[in-house]
Amino acid sequence: MSLLADWQLSGPLLALWPFRDDVWRDNGRPAQQQLVALAARLQDNTSDQQLLFGVHPNISCEPVSQQPLLQIRYNDAWPRDIGPLWVRENNRVVGHGFKFSAWHGLYPDTQDDQAFAAQLCQQLGVAFRAHPNLVLEGGAISTDGAGVAVVHGVSVMRNNPQWTRSDIETYLIQHLKLSHVYWLDFAHPADETGGHTDNQVQFLAEDIVACAMPSSSSALFEHYQRQLNAIKSWRNANGQPYNIVVLPQPEALTPIASEYQSVRAVPGVFPRGQRALLASYVNLVRGANYVLLPQFELAEDAEALATLRAALPSVTVIPVLANEFIKAGGAIHCMTLSLPATDYCGAIA
Repeated sequence: MSLLADWQLSGPLLALWPFRDDVWRDNGRPAQQQLVALAARLQDNTSDQQLLFGVHPNISCEPVSQQPLLQIRYNDAWPRDIGPLWVRENNRVVGHGFKFSAWHGLYPDTQDDQAFAAQLCQQLGVAFRAHPNLVLEGGAISTDGAGVAVVHGVSVMRNNPQWTRSDIETYLIQHLKLSHVYWLDFAHPADETGGHTDNQVQFLAEDIVACAMPSSSSALFEHYQRQLNAIKSWRNANGQPYNIVVLPQPEALTPIASEYQSVRAVPGVFPRGQRALLASYVNLVRGANYVLLPQFELAEDAEALATLRAALPSVTVIPVLANEFIKAGGAIHCMTLSLPATDYCGAIA
């Protein structure tokens, strides 16, 4: 019984249809096109994995109208952060939902996001437990599926000033059935979430962890080197060190102002096109027998792909364009949520 990793979940992969014109350029159409392409790549390269599109009931989604759809309300299309964490309890999967603050206030309207985890579990027929006093986004925690997790201390502590780190750790160990929690103490300055594990460190298996590493000439190299040294000291539930896969970390990208002219400026909503963009290959999805690896049309794309394929020779590594997603602040892991197998999921397959 413990927090489940993505590769332990055998339901579809959920992606929410982007629509906000104050976040996504051109009313989300370029990002929608990349999601459709992602779905096609997943279908073409796996035999049993499906992308399920979640759509807001008030929003048109003509490009995917003939595909299985889940109607559900949300304020923005980041299911990883607003969705539940899945925990196996007494031979059943339970969804655990936490408080959501739009990454410390990047937009003010969060009512539908706050209700998303419970709403999703209700539609799937999965038991739900609420944790309304702790802010925790799904991108801020990663697990090896065997009782060990890593949590991003920078954003989690910022979002929960009334908690101590020790209190949070005790709480997560108790409620997510963990044996140990490791912490990250550095956040990339271009990470608008304030610091997420899925931009820096992700488990790939019970004994494998991936981490980002920039070139030695990067101003952030020493921060990442300290992070790597810490990971080398981590031990799994059996007391063994993890095999570490080091993926390249490109320099933050300068946004092209003209690409954001269509984004509507709204008071209280984080302005687009003014902050450097974080492109992280760690922001991947590790399914049961595949990995979706983001590609950003950068020189480092090929290195990241070759490195991951060498590290996971029995797994299908699927490169997928994600350069539209980072223009709104995330990548493939942020844009998706692995679901447990349920009667509902079986009905839509």
